[in-house]
Amino acid sequence: MKQNLQIDFSLDLICPWCWIGLRNLLTAHTALLAKQPELLLDLHWHADTLLPQIPEQGLPYQAFYEARLGGPKAVEMRRAQVRAAAEAAGLQINHAAIETFPNTRLVCALVNYAQTQLDSQAMIGFVESIFAAYFVQGRNIGDTAVLQQLAHTAALNWNPGEFDALQYQSGLQHSGGVPHMVFNQRLQVTGAVAPAELLRAMEHACAVDRDFA
Repeated sequence: MKQNLQIDFSLDLICPWCWIGLRNLLTAHTALLAKQPELLLDLHWHADTLLPQIPEQGLPYQAFYEARLGGPKAVEMRRAQVRAAAEAAGLQINHAAIETFPNTRLVCALVNYAQTQLDSQAMIGFVESIFAAYFVQGRNIGDTAVLQQLAHTAALNWNPGEFDALQYQSGLQHSGGVPHMVFNQRLQVTGAVAPAELLRAMEHACAVDRDFA
């Protein structure tokens, strides 16, 4: 019998831990499918900006983080931590290429909107293309022209001139950080945790649902 696994994934596109968390989730899902090939993944995206006070034009990336973390040394220590976790997830993050810390109100609304057009696999590809544009290529994902190009590449029909971003604001439904995952509306996990931990959480959520069936 087919069984659905619903995953509600809360994220901000400016957060490298969300990309790492997504990769860990996909790794865990692959492992779960090897055990339960009949399982259907139902992934819901809830993107929301964690720092709405950032100006629409963004801020200088290095200066923003030095002020936030307390100086260049603290910034480099944090980036080393991020790079190590990214590499473990099969990702490369190029901090040196990034010039702008953007306001992510529009890109988060775009991700929420994209779910009305793209299927599950296309959505994963689209979200990853945004992460790669920022964290690998250093493109400003707060810029409408950049987002329009990414949407076009994903075959997403999006007209920014007619887009009401307020309609697609998610509003994070929890008080913790991101990434935040809820499995079958029961079990919650916060952070870019290891695939093995996510696999256990997913198996537990599926087992609980079978018990209640």
